[in-house]
Amino acid sequence: MAYDKKLLADARRALERDRAARLDELEERRRDVYAREPRIRAIDRELSSTAAAVLKAAMESGGDPEAAIAQLRDRNLSLQEERARLLRGLGLPGDYLSDKPLCALCGDTGYNGSALCVCVKERYAQLLKEQLSAVLPIQDQNFSRFNMGYYSTRPDARLGVSPRENMEYNLDECKAYAANFGKDSPNLLLYGSTGLGKTFLSTCIAEAVSARGFSVAYDTAINIVSAYETIKFGNGDGAAAAERAARYERADLLIIDDMGTEMGTAFTVSALYNLINNRLMAKRPMIINTNLLPEALSEKYSPAVASRLLGEFMALRFFGDDIRLLKKRM
Repeated sequence: MAYDKKLLADARRALERDRAARLDELEERRRDVYAREPRIRAIDRELSSTAAAVLKAAMESGGDPEAAIAQLRDRNLSLQEERARLLRGLGLPGDYLSDKPLCALCGDTGYNGSALCVCVKERYAQLLKEQLSAVLPIQDQNFSRFNMGYYSTRPDARLGVSPRENMEYNLDECKAYAANFGKDSPNLLLYGSTGLGKTFLSTCIAEAVSARGFSVAYDTAINIVSAYETIKFGNGDGAAAAERAARYERADLLIIDDMGTEMGTAFTVSALYNLINNRLMAKRPMIINTNLLPEALSEKYSPAVASRLLGEFMALRFFGDDIRLLKKRM
């Protein structure tokens, strides 16, 4: 998994903010309790100072450090029991002033041993979801909302199967892809006419993959080419375009929507070829949605692009009635 450095830094900052808020709340509790029962303040002061004092005295006097430690332990236990009794007398839990990290695994440090803690990974996954929801309707378009009822059960005369049977296969493949996604996942080419669910299913995959902590970059082919044009020719916000391009290139999964609708210039073909080829070389999976059939892809793009799309991607064909038109009739 390739972490988005900016989002990972944001996740760590979120943990630090939560930790600071927890400590502020604990300090507020202490101030309130100390005002109500000053003896508890005295106990806390003694608990924080006795360890160093007892050990220092034992070392200076040449006494037995083990005996000093035992004495210290007994005294501290006695003080803790007294504090718990006083807190309960105030109607509070005995551990009301104990420091309780939000994450028991890492103590709110963000690391479990040398590995990134699950609490940071969870925050990172949430930030990924928020980032993705800004460009895709993942709340409304996910596997649980996929409606097979829009697809006819009447067999296609040319293909021998019905749109419903075909989409059941496609849905199963997409669910499996999302569930098993990793750095060795294949690339998908979703092709067929408009309004058949290609974008919907790729959004479903994006939502499921993002929820597992993988970074997902989504954009239309037109917008992707536009970003590279801005970088090349300086005709816009170069910094924003460079940031977008970095996401296209480094995300664990890249989804290119509406490929084939962009202008077919030499620069366009070159930009898309370089992006696709570089990700193939780096073994970073892609999903490409297009309205073009394989023969049309070969006509629109260079042989180099077409060979990669047709040879390095697992193709899923979509056919049937335009769902957008069906919805309008209902």
